[in-house]
Amino acid sequence: MAELTLRERNRRAAMAEVQRVAVQLMRQHGFGNVTVEQVADEAGVSPSTTYRYFGTKEALVLWGDRSEVLVRALAVVDAGGAEASPATAFTAAAIEVYTADEADLLEQLRLVFANEPLAVAFEHGLLGRRGAIAEIFAAQRGAPSVGVRDDAAAGALLGMLLALLTRWQAGDGAKSLSKMLVKGADSFRD
Repeated sequence: MAELTLRERNRRAAMAEVQRVAVQLMRQHGFGNVTVEQVADEAGVSPSTTYRYFGTKEALVLWGDRSEVLVRALAVVDAGGAEASPATAFTAAAIEVYTADEADLLEQLRLVFANEPLAVAFEHGLLGRRGAIAEIFAAQRGAPSVGVRDDAAAGALLGMLLALLTRWQAGDGAKSLSKMLVKGADSFRD
């Protein structure tokens, strides 16, 4: 992946800060009770900048799609060579992506799962990565195309991830997300 320009790094940092403020305000006052204008004011940016960055209030909460980062991480993960199982590779990538900033992730997930439309959009975004992950699994085993085992493994592992993220946030992040991911993936091992 190409190195980001200073301008792009600054833009992403600004977007992350606006999102952090939005999640904090929406957790305090409720998703439906906070406007994009209030978020912009609190974050010290203009409403037009906020709309330009995110487009919608929902996108403001869901921005920073970890599932897209998960696909990229899975494509380059070293999970023990060619004999590594899809579950091993997936778990290594998921730990790398989802445990990097657990406090922010926990706040975002609390907000997401407290609001059905956000939860549906989050789930759709995560499960929508099945095809890309199946392609990676096929490539990792040297197959010329995606087979049913690749597609099934991708769907099952994404379902596991969704279940674990839901359970982890419901438990207020008290358990180690890394340990939960490893334990969940153990159910896929032969």
